[in-house]
Amino acid sequence: MKERAELKPGETELVNGATGTAGRLAVQIAKYMGAKKVIATGRNIEVLKSLATFGADMAIPLVGDGDALEETFQRQFAEGVDVVVDYLWGQSAERLIIAGAKAGKDAVPIRFVHAGSVSAPEITLPSAALRSSVIELMGIDIGSIPVVRLVKSIGELMRATVPCRFQIATKTIPLSAVEEARLTAENMPRIVFKVA
Repeated sequence: MKERAELKPGETELVNGATGTAGRLAVQIAKYMGAKKVIATGRNIEVLKSLATFGADMAIPLVGDGDALEETFQRQFAEGVDVVVDYLWGQSAERLIIAGAKAGKDAVPIRFVHAGSVSAPEITLPSAALRSSVIELMGIDIGSIPVVRLVKSIGELMRATVPCRFQIATKTIPLSAVEEARLTAENMPRIVFKVA
């Protein structure tokens, strides 16, 4: 948020894939950093509905027709989106970039930060979506930020965790259930192991 997205107080952030652990944390961090509005997208409708308690001002389910979804995205960009943090990639990222290009021609640059590829490792994108738009497309991973600044950012996050009451979905299980949990991990929240 700080190093790549450069989120500033009063800006609007869209978190694509906000129903995952990292996405839920991104919603909370955006609010902590002073985002005026946080828009959350996700495939898990139940979790998406609960994101208002984490600070999401609006939720967009990633279901149904792709053209309708793109129109929904375009309306949000027309109202103003400064930052997109994308944990999914795939079709929703394609639609976000295209919608941002169509709606944001007269706007300030949209900082699009690619942070994960849960939906797909690749996208298909018309060249005009970047060539004739105000989108700044960048990635975030080890190597995209100098290690010293990355460690500093992690320290800032840790110091803010308790006072801000950041929440991460966890489920405690006994050590004897590790193998079973590992086999079904994709359907479970983050696992915290406890010796039984």
